[in-house]
Amino acid sequence: MKLIPLLLLTAVTACAGPTDQQQLIAILGSDAPLAEKALTCKRLAIYGNRDAVPALAPLLADEKLASVARIALEAIPDAAAGTALIEALGKLQGKLLVGVINTLGIRHDPAAGAALVAKLKDADPAVVAAAAVALGRIGGDPVATALVPLLAQAPDAVRPAVAEGCLLCAGKFAADGQSAAAVQLFDTVRAANLAPPQKLEATRGAILARQAAGVPLLAGQLQSPDRPTFYMALRTARDLPGREVAQLLAAELPRAAADRQSALLLALAERGDAEALPVVINAAKSGPMELRITAVTLLGQRGDLSSVPVLVDAAAADDARLAQAARSALVKLPGAEVDAAVVAMLKQSALKARLAGIELVGARCIASALPSVLQAAKEPEVRDASLKVLGELAGSAELPALLGLLAETKSDAVEAALASICARQAGRAACADQILPALARSEGPVQLALLRVLRSAGGPKALAALRAAAADANAGVKETALRALCEWDTPDALPDLVQLAQTATDPKWKILALRGQFRLIPLQTTAADQKLTALKAALALAGRTEEKRLGLAALAETTTPEALRCVTTFLSANDLREEAITAAVAIAEKIVGSHPTEVAEALKQVTTKNKQLAQRIHQLQVRAGKK
Repeated sequence: MKLIPLLLLTAVTACAGPTDQQQLIAILGSDAPLAEKALTCKRLAIYGNRDAVPALAPLLADEKLASVARIALEAIPDAAAGTALIEALGKLQGKLLVGVINTLGIRHDPAAGAALVAKLKDADPAVVAAAAVALGRIGGDPVATALVPLLAQAPDAVRPAVAEGCLLCAGKFAADGQSAAAVQLFDTVRAANLAPPQKLEATRGAILARQAAGVPLLAGQLQSPDRPTFYMALRTARDLPGREVAQLLAAELPRAAADRQSALLLALAERGDAEALPVVINAAKSGPMELRITAVTLLGQRGDLSSVPVLVDAAAADDARLAQAARSALVKLPGAEVDAAVVAMLKQSALKARLAGIELVGARCIASALPSVLQAAKEPEVRDASLKVLGELAGSAELPALLGLLAETKSDAVEAALASICARQAGRAACADQILPALARSEGPVQLALLRVLRSAGGPKALAALRAAAADANAGVKETALRALCEWDTPDALPDLVQLAQTATDPKWKILALRGQFRLIPLQTTAADQKLTALKAALALAGRTEEKRLGLAALAETTTPEALRCVTTFLSANDLREEAITAAVAIAEKIVGSHPTEVAEALKQVTTKNKQLAQRIHQLQVRAGKK
C-alpha cells in the first residue's frame, strides 16, 4: 500500500465503495456527482497506479476536484504521475498552478527540476515562491545554481520563499553527505538580506554541516548578546556531536551572564557527555543560587554516587530552595550507599544537617535507620521531626521506646507518633497489649494520651479499657475516655454510644454520641431493618438540625421502603428539605427495581430546583413505570 496520510486512509477505507481501479476510473469519466468523484480520487490514492493517471490528469484544471486529484497523483509512485503534473505546469495558472508545483515538491521529483526552474521567472509572485520551495525539496546542484542569485534579486515578497528553498536544498545536501555543498549554501543564506529567523536557521545548519569544524562558529553564537541567537546555539549544541562541544559549553559556563548559566548547564547535561557530571557537581557547590539549584536538580536526574557528598551539604544549606532541591535529589538517587550517607547526616553536629537527614530517612523509607531516629527523638531540637518520621515508618517493635519517651516528655508529638503507628499496623489490636501495661502505671497527661492512643489501636481490649475509664471518678479521665468512645471507628462501640445518648445530662456528650451512632450504624453487618430501627431511635433523640442531617445521610445508605417513608417525613422541614430529598433519591435508586410502587408513591412528594436531582427523580419515575 502506498504511503498516504493516516487520516485520509482512515476516512476513505471507512466508507463503503468500489476498490477496483477500473471501476474507480469509470466513475471519474461518468456523470457521477461531484462528491462521489472527490471520494473516488481519494480511493485512487490508495488503489491507483499508472493506469489511473490519464483519468486524473484532466482534473488538475478543475477548481473543485484539483486538490483531490493532486492527492492521488502525489501518492502514485509511477513516473507517469510526475509527467502528468509536469505537463500541467504549462496549462495552469494561479492557485491551480501553485497546487501542482507544491505536489511536485512533495514528490521530490528530479524530473520536474527544469520545468520548475522556468517558473522562477513567472510574473505571479505566488508561483515563484511555490517553485522556489518545491525546488528546495528536490535539491541538487542545478537547484542551488538557480536559487542562489534570487536571494539578492528576488522581490521582498518572494525572497523568504527563496531562502526556504535554499535551506531545504542545503539540508538535503547535508543529508546526502555533501557537506561542502551544504556549508556553502548555508553560509550564502546567512549572508543574505533576510529576516532573523531564517538567518538563524541558516546559521544552525552551517554549524551542523561543519560537524567538529563548526565548534568555533557555535562559540560565537553562544557569546552573542542576542537572546534568540543564544538559544539557537544551545539547541544546536544539543545536536552537534563531539567532546569539543561539551568542552565549549563547560568553558562558557563561568564566563556567561548569570541569567544564561542555568540554560548552558542544562544543555551540557542533556548531551550526556562524560565531561558533564563533574561540571554539574562543581556548579552545585558554589556560584549564583539559581545555577546551584539547577545543578542540584540535575544531579537528582543524572547523578551518581560521586554527587552524594555535594548533595548532602546542599541539603543543609541556609537557602530553603537549594536545600529542598538537594533533598529531592537525594530521594531520587538509588542505592544503599546513598542510604548510608543519609543516616550519617543524623550524627553531624549542625542542626540543619540532622534535620535534613531525619527528613530524608522518612522520604527514602530507610527502616534500618529507625534506631538512630529513636535516639534523635530524645533531643528537643530534632524531636518533632524525628517523631514525624517514626509515625510514618516505625512499627510495634518501636512502641516500647516511644512509650518510655511519652512518660518522660509528655509530648503531643510522641502521642501523635504512637497513634499513627497503631493506626497503620495490620494487627492494630496487638498494639493494645503493649499500651495497656503502660496505661496501668500512668497518670495525669500521660494517662490521657494513652487513652487517646487506644482509640487508634482498636480491638476488644482497648475498648474494654476505655469503657472502664469512662466510669472513672477523675473528670479528665472520664471525658477523655468518653470522647475516644464517641470517635471509635467500629460498630462494637455502638451499645456504649446508645446508652450515652440516652443518659447523658451534658448536651455535649449526647451530641457526640449521636454523631458516633450515625457514623457507625451504616457500618454494621446486621439486616437493613435493624439498621433502620437504630437510626430512627437516634433521630428521635436528635434535637439539632446538624445531627438530623447526619441521620438523613446515614438513612440514605439503607435499602428498605420503610427507610424511604421515614425520610419523606422530613420533607416538610425547610432546614432539612434538601438533605431529605437527596436521601430519598439515594434510597429510591437502590430499591426501585424491587419496590417500584413504593418508590413512585414516595416521589410524588419530592420536588426540587436542583437540576441534577430533578433529572435523577425523573429517571426513577420512568423506571417505576409512572412516566
